[in-house]
Amino acid sequence: MAARLTRLGVLVTLTAGLILTVSACASVDRPTVQADQVPLPTPLRSFDASVADTLTALEAAVASTGERLETPVGAYRPSEPQDLLQTPRVVRRAALADADDGYVIVYEAGSRGAALEQAQALADYLESGFGQTNYVADSQFSVSTLEDTVIFATWSRRASGDAARAEAVFDAIATVGTPLTIDK
Repeated sequence: MAARLTRLGVLVTLTAGLILTVSACASVDRPTVQADQVPLPTPLRSFDASVADTLTALEAAVASTGERLETPVGAYRPSEPQDLLQTPRVVRRAALADADDGYVIVYEAGSRGAALEQAQALADYLESGFGQTNYVADSQFSVSTLEDTVIFATWSRRASGDAARAEAVFDAIATVGTPLTIDK
């Protein structure tokens, strides 16, 4: 009889624990995500005319090197300042030897003034000690604006699988738009 009461006590305790656990999971005080709190998806699936114009200009510049820009297979996000984290963007990549080579990001700023501000924030970030620690030491950066877009590319001779091709693509990308100077 005592063994039966002990088993009954264990069963009651386990059942009570299970009920408390399930009820805690169903609490109305849990945080929820509201539809208006979800950040914009990036990269952009559709984009405005200025982004399309920028991509056309980039594709033409890269084509002059014998390469072409394509939508990358995997996700890519460069190290960037807080100002650009939620900015809509389009990512393209030239098919180069090293998987980290040939990326170009086009940020959709919304206006020419916003593009200049965001480009300057990106340039300032890349000039900072913290911004540079997120890239290989010999990295070169290209930041420019075209209409209401910001164009960003980087490359590193040391990290490149085919330095000549990667440099040619980088140099071609750097010719598009109005460049900002980045002092390292």
